[in-house]
Amino acid sequence: AWSQYLNSVHGSASAAQMLAEAAAAEAAVAAAVASRSNSLGGSPERAEDRAMASPLRDESPTLTLNQHHRAGASPPTPDVRLYHRAVVAPMEPPLRGLVRQLSIDQLDNEGRRVSIYDKGTPEGKTPLFQRTVSMPGVHKRVINELLRPRQWKPNHEDRRFMLAAEEIVELCDNAEKLFKHEKSVLELKAPIKIFGDLHGQFGDLMRLFEEYGAPNTAGDITYIDYLFLGDYVDRGSHSLETMCLLLALKIEHPRSVHLIRGNHEAADINALFGFRLECLERLGDEDGIWVWKRINALFNWLPLAALIEGKILCMHGGIGRCIHRVEQIAELERPITMEDGGPVLMDLLWSDPTTNDGVQGVQPSPRGPGLVTFGPDRVKDFCKTNNLQMIVRAHECVMDGFERFAQGHLITLFSATNYCGTAGNAGAILVLGRDLVMVPKLIHPVPPTTPHTPDSSGGPLDEDAGATHGADTWMTQVNEERPPTPPRGRPHTPGSSLEYF
Repeated sequence: AWSQYLNSVHGSASAAQMLAEAAAAEAAVAAAVASRSNSLGGSPERAEDRAMASPLRDESPTLTLNQHHRAGASPPTPDVRLYHRAVVAPMEPPLRGLVRQLSIDQLDNEGRRVSIYDKGTPEGKTPLFQRTVSMPGVHKRVINELLRPRQWKPNHEDRRFMLAAEEIVELCDNAEKLFKHEKSVLELKAPIKIFGDLHGQFGDLMRLFEEYGAPNTAGDITYIDYLFLGDYVDRGSHSLETMCLLLALKIEHPRSVHLIRGNHEAADINALFGFRLECLERLGDEDGIWVWKRINALFNWLPLAALIEGKILCMHGGIGRCIHRVEQIAELERPITMEDGGPVLMDLLWSDPTTNDGVQGVQPSPRGPGLVTFGPDRVKDFCKTNNLQMIVRAHECVMDGFERFAQGHLITLFSATNYCGTAGNAGAILVLGRDLVMVPKLIHPVPPTTPHTPDSSGGPLDEDAGATHGADTWMTQVNEERPPTPPRGRPHTPGSSLEYF
């Protein structure tokens, strides 16, 4: 029944129409931001468009960069590689807590993007166990009440947020002090867990913590770091829970929890796509505006990228047209707005890989004017220039939660399941071990009690009489008015369940 539900969602013309109407709204916002950025910082000369016919990708990555080391240098560390098996958590509630492994080459949906278009760390490895003493404050209450992976349930009857506006501002003040002392490009060590877009889907964050370890003393925070790649707010109905818990965890574990900025961590964007409305609805008009402005001021201090073991560069979007060196990102001074960041910040937060490994160079982006996609040649040249082995980025919904590009030199990661209630995608995290082997770990969307296809008007899914109504009503209403970020397109075979997207 769940397979039929997914197929019906993928092939539904009404769902496709809802996503198709998404493009215009956000492309217009992106174009406006790009226009202001270009008018201030100028627009670099567009690279020559090139297209080469080649296979989409090899079956396994060829990570052979960084094999030659300078004489007298320290012994080489292991090369980064993607583990050949992914860990998958079952979606059926009776089997929760059990996981299985699946060859990543058997993941049917990998490479199928949801488409609507044709200092502080010591040298060496981190200690196996780290103990930190955190200050008392509101963050303790947030962690105690929200970090409950097995017990947390959304309250559909009362949408009021658990914190008062003053407490949220206190949380922002304490977290901002930490961000001010961090570099624009974080320098991190393995082992580490990497999370992609969350988009206010707090239930998915709890499921990932439940299945694969939580950042508390009963979990794994004492021996592994957590890195989040941005897009914490908008779309989902619990952006406040998501943002407040991540800030509380940052305060509690400042050397182990790391947050970087996404394209939705900007007032121009989250004013339109759900976060501002959630603040007003759940905190009241006056307090809601105050909190929304304070959190967006905090966003301007978020680090912009992370470098793991000097070999893996993590960012939200990509390298676009004008980013050729990691130093270009490190030189961006914070606090920074999209207008102040110019073309570099625009590429970093908004650019995407091309549709497949056969499309080379820099191409116009379907997201809108001023935005670009970059080919596998750009990825490999960037890695070679910067002595990197891999890029990990988020920003786009992919069907299996992760997707390889440029023969494995770039991985797209997306952690929110069933994006905007229509995509039916899995969510994933990447776990990088001390041996630099990267393991994908997946969760699938929780199926409705009784699957039904949306009605002809594109309305929300119906549930049986015994199910709880209203679970996704708020998110559905928001996304009908503020459609999803346009994901990148990908050629598909005739008969594909994505043929209407």
